[in-house]
Amino acid sequence: MPNVVDLTLVSRARRALHATLDERGLGFFLAPGSRTPKLEPRRIAWVVEAARRNVSHRARHDPNALSRTRRVLRRELIRLLTQAMLQAGL
Repeated sequence: MPNVVDLTLVSRARRALHATLDERGLGFFLAPGSRTPKLEPRRIAWVVEAARRNVSHRARHDPNALSRTRRVLRRELIRLLTQAMLQAGL
């Protein structure tokens, strides 16, 4: 089942992502010193790990649940970054 996503983990990770975005902004997830915007994978993993701590142990037994959730958050951040770039006129 390669396309199954733990929705509980994803919803908690999205809540943590939006709380982090409200507190620190989109720039927190961008790699420093880069001319082009690049997402920092460690920051995305940090948000997923924070969400994982609040989810039942079922997600902890699935080795791919965290990587799938990171992928979902990465897509969300790409969408937000694209939206911000379009608003800035880039």
